[in-house]
Amino acid sequence: MKKWILSLSLLMSGLTVLAQPSRPAPTPNDTLKSVEALASGQVAFRIYAPKASQVTVSGDFSKEFGPKNLSKNEIGVWSYTSAEAIAPDFYTYDFTVDGVKTLDPKNTLLKEGENGYSNIIEIRGKESAYAAIQVVPHGNLEKVWFQSKVTGKPTRFHVYTPPGYETMKSKLPVLYLQHGGGDNDASWSTAGRANFIMDNLLAAGKCQPMVVVMPMGHPGSGFYMNPGIEEDPYYKQMFEEIMPLVNEKYHVLTDRNHIAYAGLSMGGLQALNMALFAPEKFGYVLPLSTGYFPPQLKMLEEKYVQNLKNPEINRLKLFWIAMGGERDIAYKNGLGVNAVFDKYGIKYQTNTYDAGHTFITWRHNLVEFAPLLFKN
Repeated sequence: MKKWILSLSLLMSGLTVLAQPSRPAPTPNDTLKSVEALASGQVAFRIYAPKASQVTVSGDFSKEFGPKNLSKNEIGVWSYTSAEAIAPDFYTYDFTVDGVKTLDPKNTLLKEGENGYSNIIEIRGKESAYAAIQVVPHGNLEKVWFQSKVTGKPTRFHVYTPPGYETMKSKLPVLYLQHGGGDNDASWSTAGRANFIMDNLLAAGKCQPMVVVMPMGHPGSGFYMNPGIEEDPYYKQMFEEIMPLVNEKYHVLTDRNHIAYAGLSMGGLQALNMALFAPEKFGYVLPLSTGYFPPQLKMLEEKYVQNLKNPEINRLKLFWIAMGGERDIAYKNGLGVNAVFDKYGIKYQTNTYDAGHTFITWRHNLVEFAPLLFKN
């Protein structure tokens, strides 16, 4: 009997050993720092890819924007260190491993776009504090889904409400904040850090409390560059679905002087169209890093002279046109648009933040224009 019990005990011990999952062998990836701000101010990028033959990294951390080649060491870690010091801020980057865009598996901070994700790095310092998560009251960020009758598809937008919104007795003004081509309604709150920027501005008493709505900018297929609001289903969806839904769901003011519209790049073209073809709906319009292309600018003067002469445009409380400096890919288009506006007596203000056609520029644009909105 004792032998039988001993044999059974040994058998159970063996089964226990067999049932335990085997642990994967340790690799350099276990302790790898994939992105590191160095004491010199340079930034090192690393990825473990022992079987890869080529790895590059690209992103707005580099003024040249082009891909940088990483070098492989003897344990399979690829690395690249920026040639110059990089100022504290938030930057996007993408690894490409043997021709395939690859997310950094060691970094969960992401930018969401229409066609995928990119990684984000925060280089900490006083210069990046404007968009950092600070010890201040924070507002809410939520996704709103609805079934669009315009497109026949479900779609969504993001909404920021300021700290204390739930107990506010007064209705708030609204900023519609539009992304660019290739991005989506999450881009302003990921790479754009819009909710944290607003938290920090409000905590410092630099702007008015407002609801910020970030819609999907291209609900249908195609990229619409022409002047006008009839061709692109976006405008119909905005005016007939999104804006009424915001007015119904949120405690907001609905007169034009308490509604602002800002958009970047493709969203900036939409902002220009809002100013020229629906100015009576807005008190503030802010196109960022944008401008009609020469054929569209020619079309504007050939077909829409009466819109250019519409007195409602000059009744905007603020028409604020910003560019990312001469490195901005839309810079020349923007100059062309300004020349036409000057020709027809359209009043506007300009602004420049010299970081090119990137969210670095657009985040700083938001910091500068949000305090200009809804002043009494």
